[in-house]
Amino acid sequence: MRDKKIILPVQPYLLLDADDYREIRIGAVGISNFYEFHVQRGENGKFMAVPDGSTDLVFGIGESDVKVYIGGTVLKLKEWKFEEGRYYFGVRFLPGRSILPESISIHDVVNADLEIDRNEYGGGLTEQLAEAGDVRERAEILYQYLAKRGMRKGADSHRLLEEYMRKRIYATKGNISIQMLSRETGYSECYIRKVFRQIHGISPKEFERFIRFQAFLNRINEKKETVSSEEAALSCGYYDQSHMMKDFRMFAGTTPEKYRKLFRERSEGHRIFERRRGE
Repeated sequence: MRDKKIILPVQPYLLLDADDYREIRIGAVGISNFYEFHVQRGENGKFMAVPDGSTDLVFGIGESDVKVYIGGTVLKLKEWKFEEGRYYFGVRFLPGRSILPESISIHDVVNADLEIDRNEYGGGLTEQLAEAGDVRERAEILYQYLAKRGMRKGADSHRLLEEYMRKRIYATKGNISIQMLSRETGYSECYIRKVFRQIHGISPKEFERFIRFQAFLNRINEKKETVSSEEAALSCGYYDQSHMMKDFRMFAGTTPEKYRKLFRERSEGHRIFERRRGE
């Protein structure tokens, strides 16, 4: 079952601005969600990406070919470009759980979007996804493929240490010091920073900032949410409202009040399905 302590990474501007956006939330086996949208010919395929600590694998299906892209977390609000005239199907991995081709490291994709060879994930996968009938069928094909790849990775000592740190960061809402993590794990601060960056491509401190921001986004995105921005900020691990405002302006490019208004006006009609799976 989905771990409720996990904060599912969200890209709100893609959800709000992309044509025919639909999403299937998973929250298990290293997958946050699958999603689809269109960029019609003549349309501006530019959306804004926000920091989420995760990695996206996206298939751009055109009339005569399929292009494959992979991108890691951005470090602040950044433009996300998509070629016009294509249908896009993507998967967003949970932080620290991305499955990359052997030729690519997490450092290659942080704050970047790479077009990769269509066969990097094995011959036939791209064709299966292109020929599938709808987003649910594509999600099932890619889910089965990634689940098998994930099981083959195993859990070495680095991954076990990273998993412990990541879970502690979630549990403390991004408010655990590197000194405390060092004491709890018995490893030096230098070593645990190195291990965390090796898997995430960013430091624990950067990840904590992104987790607080994503927790705050998830909170204010809830339609029934009535608490003030200040109350929501405190519940998501911020010290005070000014602490939250500094990050929110950098990461979302606006104020929480303007964002809330935009989200409530434009989020109606988007179809989001939730499918619970076992780890």
